[in-house]
Amino acid sequence: MSSDHNKKNKFMARAFDLAAEAYSASEIPVGAVIVEGDEIIGEGYNRQLADSDPSAHAEIVALRRAGEEKKNFRLDGSEMYVTIEPCDMCREAIRRARIKNVFYASYKARASTHDVHYHGLDDYSEESCRILKKFFEEKR
Repeated sequence: MSSDHNKKNKFMARAFDLAAEAYSASEIPVGAVIVEGDEIIGEGYNRQLADSDPSAHAEIVALRRAGEEKKNFRLDGSEMYVTIEPCDMCREAIRRARIKNVFYASYKARASTHDVHYHGLDDYSEESCRILKKFFEEKR
């Protein structure tokens, strides 16, 4: 068995341990681990109920902890091991963190029970653009 396969087994096993912790806490049983090289730099499990936070998915919790560990929200080149395919919110956070590879154990059923309607408010567009433009001009 290759060392790469052993690495994947080791970190996926940890993700499943975290999913079991979520299950024990009556949370949806999902676990995630973020790895840099051979070291875990962040991990987490679903905490939506415990934290009263709809964004407290295992992946987001792991990203927050890795960011704290590295003192940077950019986790260039890191890898994530998660027990289920990340949702769209998590995918975007993973992309913004610059995670290099995501390994997941199963594909998730993509059923939605809630529709959200988005509405742009043109009256505020100019002000929004102005403050963003000013921010980036000052930072660059």
